[in-house]
Amino acid sequence: MNTKHSLIRFGFATLLAAVTLTGCGQSGPPVARDDLPVKKLEITGNDKMKFNVTKLEAQARQRIELTLKNVGSMPKQSMGHNWCLLTLGTDPKAFAEAGLAAASTDYITPDRMNEVIAHTKILGPGESETITFTAPAKPGSYPYICTFPGHVAAGMKGVLEISE
Repeated sequence: MNTKHSLIRFGFATLLAAVTLTGCGQSGPPVARDDLPVKKLEITGNDKMKFNVTKLEAQARQRIELTLKNVGSMPKQSMGHNWCLLTLGTDPKAFAEAGLAAASTDYITPDRMNEVIAHTKILGPGESETITFTAPAKPGSYPYICTFPGHVAAGMKGVLEISE
């Protein structure tokens, strides 16, 4: 009988914790607006550690389909590229430095994933990846970077301008 009551109390406590956590004011990703077309963006990274575009634009809560292409020829181990969109207020240089030893997670340290809105994997020459995500709800200039070691310092960064 005690076991049955313990299980019931445990189940109730678990349910209460789940309800409490979902109601803590933490909203998940923004809900996409149905009145806007999907914004298709394409960006390339090259062997000079540069993106071909350093400013992208979208509207708040717009669905974005972004394709990153590595147009370089150097090996992935020495010149891989990714695209990583960061939250407002994140310091791109500090973020990149924190991930220097995180090769297995595309040079994004797991304890800072809360600062990432969207990202691609590290790509080698001739590779591409398309990701789909919803633009942030808050207007502003959101930094994007390549997290491969040394690339932010070389200027492989830009901003995604979000407007109303």
